[in-house]
Parts: sequence; C-alpha cells; structure tokens
Amino acid sequence: MFRWFIPTAIAVVCGFLVLLGYLLPVPALASIRVVLVRWATVLGAFALLLAYGSVLRVHLPRIFRKQSRHRVASSLLIGSAVVSLLLVLTQGPGGALVQAIVKSVLIPGESALLALTAVTLVLSGMRLLRTRRHISSAVFIAVTALYLFVAVPIALPRVLEVILQFVDAAATGGMRGLLLGVVLGIVMTGLRIILGIDRPHSGG
Repeated sequence: MFRWFIPTAIAVVCGFLVLLGYLLPVPALASIRVVLVRWATVLGAFALLLAYGSVLRVHLPRIFRKQSRHRVASSLLIGSAVVSLLLVLTQGPGGALVQAIVKSVLIPGESALLALTAVTLVLSGMRLLRTRRHISSAVFIAVTALYLFVAVPIALPRVLEVILQFVDAAATGGMRGLLLGVVLGIVMTGLRIILGIDRPHSGG
C-alpha cells in the first residue's frame, strides 16, 4: 500500500498547491508554487540525465558488439555528446557557436525534411488514388495540390493572394482546434494525476 500511496499523496498535494497558486491571488500560495516548480525543474534535469544514461546503456553494447544499427547508435551518442559539450562550453543555447550550428545544420535539415514531406505527400496521394478511390482521397489530393501550389513561388500574385487567404484561414482554424485538443488533454491528464486516478510516478 505504501509503495504507491506515498508517491500518490505527494503528487496530489503538490499538484493542488501549484494549481491553487495559479488560481488564487494569495502570496503564500504563489511562493509555494514557485518553490515547487523549481523543484520540478531540478527533478526534470535529473530525469534527463537518467534518460541519457538509459540511452548509453542500450546503445553502447550495440557499438562494442557491432550489432545491427551500431552506426546509428554511435552517431546518436556522438551527436548528443557533442551538443551537450557545446551547450556547457558556450554557456547555454544562446551561445554564438550553438547558434551557428543551428543556422548551418538544423535549418537546412528542416528545409530538406519539408521538401521530403512534399514529395511524400505527392506519392501518398498517387498511391491513394490507385488503391482507394473515395471522396476522402480526392479531398486529400486537392489539399496537397493546394498546399504545393501555395508553397512554390509562381508569377500569379492575385490568384496566390486569394489562395493564401483561404489557406491561412483554414490553417488558423485547424491550429486552434489542435491547440484546444492539446489543452484539454493536458487538463484531463493533470486532473487524473492530481485526483490519484493515474499514478505514473508509482508505476500504477
């Protein structure tokens, strides 16, 4: 009983205190909330270190034994170690060297992934029309073509402006719906943990 009761009680009390500190204008509750959030940040940092240790425990045997995907494992470990050292040596993510790596590596990589996404969407649409001829397939192809038409620069400014207004309105509505769904999911998950229904901290 005590194996799950004590962690659950601590999580419930801390969750209620943080929630009350956000909702009620009481200075004592606000100070308690700040302290608890700082403790959670420290625990999150230790959890990150434990996660990295778990990654090392899983991938180091693959590298030494030259098992399958040992090159991927070595690339993952070397990349994470280099990034961690750069963050420590350059005083955080705002350092000049880290920003240079972001601009020269991450941003071109994101552009390449976006290009691959466009190609993947086109190929998926073609296969979808071959295997499943339905109205949803036509809608998927139309949305993909409209997205690619807007993303590629063309010499039709008036038509492009009208399409951009439509795409912006649809994208804004979709993003708002996704954000509302994420917020509701976070609220429900937090309430289930606070009320003790879910106990991820104790394995229950």
